Amino acid sequence: MNSRRVLLVVLLVVASVAYFWAIGRDLPHAPGNDEVDFLMIVAQMGLEGDPNPHWFGHPGSTFIYPYAAGLKAWSAVTQGGPWFGANPEFVDTLSRHPDIAILVGRLVSVTYGVLALCMICLVGDRAFGPPAGLIAAWFALLSPLTFDHVDMARTDGAGLFFGFLAIWAMLRLLQEPTRRAHALAGATLGFAIGTRFFLAGLIPLLAVVDLLLLARSEDRDRSRERTSVAIGALCILAGLAASAPFLFFEWNEVFANLAHETRSSHPGADGFDTVGNLMWYLGDALPRSVPAAVLLLSAAGAILAALRRDVAPLLLVGFIVIFLGGISFATLHWGRWLIQILPLFSILAAGALVWSVSALVRRSGGGPRAVAIALVSCTLLISARPAWTFFQHVRIQAAPSTRDQSRMWIVRNLDPSERIAADLYTAPLQETPFDDTDYVFSLGQIGDSPEELGARGYDVAMVSNAVYGRFFATPQRYPKEVAFYRRLFRRHELLAEFRPGPAMRGPVIRLYRLGPAGAAAASG
Repeated sequence: MNSRRVLLVVLLVVASVAYFWAIGRDLPHAPGNDEVDFLMIVAQMGLEGDPNPHWFGHPGSTFIYPYAAGLKAWSAVTQGGPWFGANPEFVDTLSRHPDIAILVGRLVSVTYGVLALCMICLVGDRAFGPPAGLIAAWFALLSPLTFDHVDMARTDGAGLFFGFLAIWAMLRLLQEPTRRAHALAGATLGFAIGTRFFLAGLIPLLAVVDLLLLARSEDRDRSRERTSVAIGALCILAGLAASAPFLFFEWNEVFANLAHETRSSHPGADGFDTVGNLMWYLGDALPRSVPAAVLLLSAAGAILAALRRDVAPLLLVGFIVIFLGGISFATLHWGRWLIQILPLFSILAAGALVWSVSALVRRSGGGPRAVAIALVSCTLLISARPAWTFFQHVRIQAAPSTRDQSRMWIVRNLDPSERIAADLYTAPLQETPFDDTDYVFSLGQIGDSPEELGARGYDVAMVSNAVYGRFFATPQRYPKEVAFYRRLFRRHELLAEFRPGPAMRGPVIRLYRLGPAGAAAASG
């Protein structure tokens, strides 16, 4: 095994340890909302023995099927359930083991995430040469945003893997054009779209590769090349059908799911037009998600590719432009949507680093060994701060959260007879004396004032800055909600507050006493 493979194995081990270190966060009481949604899908599939997920929002099939199979296998091995077909006890079994039910999905996502690092490395190799691929995979690993979402039972890890598998297949086709390569590029693209619909943005890249190959072909070979292009196009449909077979038979469900995913209103993620979304991604989300040095180097890599007219890295730049344009046309804006293209910035940055360091060392008379030493040194220097930030983030993600702490405080300090109204992203109170707590997205959307909640019989209001912070960020758009929370903060007694810190993560959670007693205590 050569040194490059050893380093890649070490990188994958480090990634696996990081992901597994925090894989049990918030379990069993507070899994993510999206995780619960996916669990409900696979639980219904296992209950009925139905391979049709009846949900196609992402569409997410390459995540849903392994998740469902993993839960089915766990149920069969440890609970004596059937391997195939319906299982009437399946939902009850999962409800008795909620931590396992979510962990299986997280394991699927993490597996995809680790494999995605391999594909990022291979794409970097194809675009800029072997040293760049390994450096790019290291840079890509050090993304807290990617870590947070890959370490959950969501489709982000699968999207990264199949997206970069498809990109690698396209670069391979560009450099080694065969009929089999055309088929592979099409099929992997189909699987990518079957994972995340927005990976259809890779179709123009495949079209460019096909046009370049047609232009390069001799007249006598052009007919054969056209046939290969047609085979590749058919393989897109074949890959999509293989990854999401029921997609073609559930059009009403597909459109309903897409209508929800493309809804125009969501506090904290709406309010911009296309230009506003684009400016937010470029001016806010990207600088928060990509270290400044990597962002600058990626710009240098794009310029370098343009000056050298190097098609492979220019295709990566093209996908960044297409993807950013596509998500900017959406009615909502989410920082997590950038996860799909963040590794492309790492690849471009790695390419610029390899080219500049190699040129400088060789100009000064250094050989391959000197180039390797200089590359390792520069990589460690550039990634020192991002690596420190990343591993600190991993440590904190494995620590207790404010949601855990607030849950314990409520159980120990409040009377079980007290009624609680709560925002989302607060203490999870199921399986406690307070499991009848009423949760809504925002208390400010169900009552005109805290006093109204008190009049409805609620004794305590529990709120989270993960909710009210969205309204305070754009108060002119949410005057009712902002007025509600301000009145709550100013006129009612604060019972307890839980804040994240160096050894605790999560949102700020506050509990207030409602009713006349709470208002009197606050004023007094």
